[in-house]
Amino acid sequence: MKTSDWASVLDAKFLLVGEHSTLQWKDDVVEYAMFLDYYFTATPYDLGERSRYSEARNIFNYLKDMTEKHCTPELVHGTLICCDPLPRPPKGKHILLPAEDVEKGALRIKKILAENPTIEYIFVMGMQANYHLQRLGFYSCGEHSEAFLHGAQPARAGLLYDDKFYQPVNAKPFRDICFKPFELTDYEGVKVVPILPHKNYPLYDSNLNNFGDSFEALKSYFGTQQ
Repeated sequence: MKTSDWASVLDAKFLLVGEHSTLQWKDDVVEYAMFLDYYFTATPYDLGERSRYSEARNIFNYLKDMTEKHCTPELVHGTLICCDPLPRPPKGKHILLPAEDVEKGALRIKKILAENPTIEYIFVMGMQANYHLQRLGFYSCGEHSEAFLHGAQPARAGLLYDDKFYQPVNAKPFRDICFKPFELTDYEGVKVVPILPHKNYPLYDSNLNNFGDSFEALKSYFGTQQ
């Protein structure tokens, strides 16, 4: 089974890109990207189903908050950088995204943009997805690109075992680009915004210390938009 995109209810203005489809707690995949379909159905009574609804609601609250309510659920098209199921990583580790899957994901994003010319912003979740999209020339973060690409590349520690996992060489450069808009290569007027995964919202503790100022700056940026 492959995870399907979630098509926006209205003409899409925002494209949300998650990392992968595999559920962490069992060998299964998500039917629609990031459970976004659950938000548009009645609140389920089943506890498992309700947790998926809560996850979708949290995602949309995250997007509304960071954009000063410019990003409403009806305007969001959702996709994943890897729609095929992936092997689960060792417990407590992060899934390693295969390069060939990411390349297919980048092509899928370009197809979505071609089919949805109303999209103005792309929110890309997670360091690893942003690393691959920059590596493929999808966008650049200017003076921060070299440090980010070096720091976000997979460290050897996660590649030495049969059960490979993603661990960056140095996570700190992600602080310099997260929650900041950058121009999308080859698509005039479309901006890419690297963001933390939705499970980090609301921001607390170290995330608030490391990314809080950039999060508030992004809110101010959207506050000036028409």
